Amino acid sequence: MNDRQNIIHVLCDEEHRHMLPSALMGFGVRLLDPQKPIPGSTMILLVDVDLRNPEMVARLREFRKVSQRGSDQIFAIGKNDLQDELQATALGARKTITKPITEKVLAKHIEERRVALGMTGQTAITAAQAGAQAIQDSFDEAKDDTPVNIDKISEAGKNIAASIADLGISEWLSTVRVYHQSTFQHILLVTGIACAFAQNTGMSNSDIAKLTQAGLLHDIGKVWIPEEILDKPGKLTADEFDIVKRHPMDGYNKLSSQGNIDPLILHGVRHHHEYLNGSGYPDGLSAPEIPDLTRILTICDIMGALLEDRSYKPPFSIEKSISILMKMADDGKVERALVRALAHVMTQHWTPAEQAKNSGALKA
Repeated sequence: MNDRQNIIHVLCDEEHRHMLPSALMGFGVRLLDPQKPIPGSTMILLVDVDLRNPEMVARLREFRKVSQRGSDQIFAIGKNDLQDELQATALGARKTITKPITEKVLAKHIEERRVALGMTGQTAITAAQAGAQAIQDSFDEAKDDTPVNIDKISEAGKNIAASIADLGISEWLSTVRVYHQSTFQHILLVTGIACAFAQNTGMSNSDIAKLTQAGLLHDIGKVWIPEEILDKPGKLTADEFDIVKRHPMDGYNKLSSQGNIDPLILHGVRHHHEYLNGSGYPDGLSAPEIPDLTRILTICDIMGALLEDRSYKPPFSIEKSISILMKMADDGKVERALVRALAHVMTQHWTPAEQAKNSGALKA
């Protein structure tokens, strides 16, 4: 198979660029500069631009002249926009889809391409599905007051670690946001971020396993939060937030009673909402009382929440999420050195142009 067949080039307006991953389901995603000519070697092109812009139309016409036989062009247009539909057809669109191009739109298109190309290679989907099942089982076991199967959690963690080591954090984030929702989406995002942090900062295999398992278990106490509170689209009341704040202790109490879970994992479950300045919960711990694993889990938990796609908020960009964590470091809540390290992990695949553009968000 030609390598160009599993690279998707996306031409989109500036405001949507931060919403797209660099890799998804075994395909690379390349964002084209809307101010430059489209490379004639592009085989898969997704277009989400203003088709009433004469310069953009001229650029797309020029690409049509130099594009290779078999190239695939899909245009995103406004809903029921007949003028854009006609313009897209004139510019060589194989089909049109509704604006905007998102991770989920990319995933649907990639699924079609994988089938057409007979691709059976590894993606993050299998590890994410197994992780979600392990989380579901642990929630069911907690609710039924039976011991959580820590071996199954350990196995799921190993699969996630292998997937991220092979495919990278970008592939993991995109897959999870496409295929999983709500609490499970959050837990899988946090677990992947924590695992990537551990792998890319030289932590031992033992600590990688502990941090990954802590990620999978950190929110198990949410099983006792009513769904109408857990999935509430708006701001929680003070009473509702008090209920939510019980989940670290509830999870800790459940897991510690089993007697077969590492104390560092238990500490992370109970204290992942603690801050170094003592302003967190449930115990108001301060820096000397918070070990590294819990400090790492805390910033990964925050990063996961910021990147999460929920019904009441879109995912924040990585640079925006990092800037929020940096502000929290300024306030003494989280450790600046760990935030810097996480920023490196999350941005290591950025191009030099992306690094330069977002340098302000990455500075301490």
